[in-house]
Amino acid sequence: MVETGPAADWARKQVDTGRVPVAVLGIASSQGIEDIVAFGSDEDRKATPDDHFALFSVTKPITALTIMRQVELGKLALGAALQEAVPGFGPDRTDTVTLEHLLSHRSGITDPNIDDATPLRDALTSTGQTFYAGSLVQYCNLAFEGAAAMAEWADGRPFEDQLLALARDTGADGLTFDADCKPHSVRGAKEIGLSVGTMYKNRHPGAGLFGTATDLLNLGTELLRDSGKAVRPATLAAMRRPRTKETPFISILPSPKRHTGLGFQMPANESELSAQGIYGHPGWSGTEWWMLPEQDRCVVFLTNVLDTPDRGVDTNELFNAVAAS
Repeated sequence: MVETGPAADWARKQVDTGRVPVAVLGIASSQGIEDIVAFGSDEDRKATPDDHFALFSVTKPITALTIMRQVELGKLALGAALQEAVPGFGPDRTDTVTLEHLLSHRSGITDPNIDDATPLRDALTSTGQTFYAGSLVQYCNLAFEGAAAMAEWADGRPFEDQLLALARDTGADGLTFDADCKPHSVRGAKEIGLSVGTMYKNRHPGAGLFGTATDLLNLGTELLRDSGKAVRPATLAAMRRPRTKETPFISILPSPKRHTGLGFQMPANESELSAQGIYGHPGWSGTEWWMLPEQDRCVVFLTNVLDTPDRGVDTNELFNAVAAS
């Protein structure tokens, strides 16, 4: 059980040392959820296993899974151009931004602040160019609005409807873009001038989802099973293939350095880890969702503090604890 294992001890330590006020830890296998435990309280709100949290960039792989369903149906290609789906995009660009570029942070799209009040589709058509598509890697939230627009162009349904269909198919029914789910407040936002309320209104396909540990564990279980309920095994394998190993980074986000596939990230320095082949994604609010396929484990860590690595939260410790659990 998680309650008495190394992973639970690690999560409890993050609260006991004051790095985070609350923590929810969950572990699942291909057989289903094994356990979910919660620690701590924030503003007199005690953490529970059923709490919603703002997932921030844990949204990205879920968005990518949604979009890749259109690819495996033959409605969309990784080489398809964003300019075809969004004719107003990049009128002065001489390069071609593809779906693959968008999902692997190689688009060259200039990224506005995540809490910019400009509607995302307007921001996409008015943004600038940072580099020639494919030539460099730079973390980009707005690129996922471009990818979502391509999924809408391919399928005809609003992107949110497509994502919620994925959620229903995989038992992740609590995933939502609606802030009325009463998520934990995000600590550290006020200090850096981040308007989480404005960000929430954007319903950002790169950072706007809210979810529970159960949602992410159920989705992770289907990925570990290779059940095809999310995407087919061949599609998942393509998403896990690193696409940034040979491309220079302008900046490295998140830290430590990780390679990017299609929506998913993979640790770049596996020599520090007991487990190999890990894939998943962190979120700026301290959220973590990772699959350890060799150990048949999915791990979810949910909290509500920005920049947790700067506070001493080391996910390599978590990975090694899960591998031992």
